[in-house]
Amino acid sequence: MRIVTMLLHDERFSGWSLEEKLSRFHFSKQYLEFCRSFGWEPYLYCFHESLDEKKVYDIKGLGVVKVFPVSFRVPPFMGFGNDHNPKGILNELKKDEPDLIHFHNYYLFSFSYLVPLIKKRLNCPLTTQLHGYHQNWLRRVPYLSCLIQLKLIDAIFYSYEPEVAVYRKLGVLEKAVKIPMPSVDPQLFKPDRRRKNGNLLYVGRLPERLDAYADKSPALIFFILKKLLRFTDVKLIMVGDGTGFSYYRTLVSNLGIEDNVEFTGYIPHSEIARFYQEAGLTFVPLKVYDVDGFFDGSIQESLACETPVACFKSSLNTSFEGTFGFLLSPILDRAPEELSKIFDDLDAHYDFAKKGAAFVHTYCTEERLKGILRNKWEGILKR
Repeated sequence: MRIVTMLLHDERFSGWSLEEKLSRFHFSKQYLEFCRSFGWEPYLYCFHESLDEKKVYDIKGLGVVKVFPVSFRVPPFMGFGNDHNPKGILNELKKDEPDLIHFHNYYLFSFSYLVPLIKKRLNCPLTTQLHGYHQNWLRRVPYLSCLIQLKLIDAIFYSYEPEVAVYRKLGVLEKAVKIPMPSVDPQLFKPDRRRKNGNLLYVGRLPERLDAYADKSPALIFFILKKLLRFTDVKLIMVGDGTGFSYYRTLVSNLGIEDNVEFTGYIPHSEIARFYQEAGLTFVPLKVYDVDGFFDGSIQESLACETPVACFKSSLNTSFEGTFGFLLSPILDRAPEELSKIFDDLDAHYDFAKKGAAFVHTYCTEERLKGILRNKWEGILKR
């Protein structure tokens, strides 16, 4: 079986070079590895803003990665998801003749026109996946044309529970399949209580924006930390890089908290587990309805290591304790005191994280994700 997976956005938001995009861990390449393990022939189509022409890479053990230039960007004044090259994508699909096509992320503006064009010109089974965030209804208005195209999709993979309301209203709920995203390797991300300390940990990109809607906003942690230090002495470890790296260093200095913040820069994915194992608490500065284990890589990885997790709550009416983690007020004047209560009794919260670890190691592993994807894809092809 030949499967083409598509991740049709460039890397302006992450700051990754083309070499970094090809060499660093990413869930889209993880999917190639899954498909190769099934004995399939996998391809990944993606964009990079530095290119003037298509480049093709045959990556050993994974498959073929085809990187396309961006022809134009619509709507304007956006930093993510408005990248287009319809001619290049459609011509390459005709050339590769896939048995199935899978879209990573349907909140991309190219999704709305590529789905009907592919169905018309290739008559090929299509699946898609939400990866990353949940939009409120006001924010969904610009993406309405994308959401309508879900009616043409053969299967929709999701991990964020509030999306179910969208599928129900669109009449596509029967095609929706809940998966752990991105999933963990339990042999790599596992508990090591001997290494615990009281550090606060962030793992992920460092975007330049202060408060990023529907994405992680790590810069907000610095303002919370400054007030948190009035209650408890804690060190913040920032693991990752991105377009905001220099800005963050300046911000930390201006806030006078540089002695309590350590920037590690980029750390290979295979080496990140020890940071979770050593931390007292992982802060995921993302507004979520719950910490349920299914959604977000750093939540899954932290819980798998039995390290408690705190996020921002998406609604002020949400309780402080989620299913497997803590939900802090998005009002920055309240969050530091709430966070201090967690640090006052970290030992008591490890039992909370232990339940999360058991869930993640059972339901959110790479093997479980592989099994769900394979069964659904093969079922579609047998119709």
